Amino acid sequence: MDGMNRIIERNIKKAIDQGTFNDLPGKGKAQRLADLRFIPPEQRAAFLALRNSGSLPPEMELRKEISRLEEQLQIASEQDRPGIMKAITEKKMFYDILMERRKR
Repeated sequence: MDGMNRIIERNIKKAIDQGTFNDLPGKGKAQRLADLRFIPPEQRAAFLALRNSGSLPPEMELRKEISRLEEQLQIASEQDRPGIMKAITEKKMFYDILMERRKR
């Protein structure tokens, strides 16, 4: 493995010398490190791949949608409230089913 590390280091140094890394997005900014404490080790790579692609796991998408609907409910008119409440209930039900399946 030592030989592989030398090859990798040499390629990285060559890329730095050629300026390959000069125009990367986020250069000079603090890195957003993910808090992976609550994610099982075997799921961390998949979580990071989803996060880096701008996607969220289905349960997070549902929680985000529920939160958005709850905010809408606070400012909704009386005639819109029943529809929003129904949507919240459905989303919560889907979320509960998804989480129950994950436990199995």
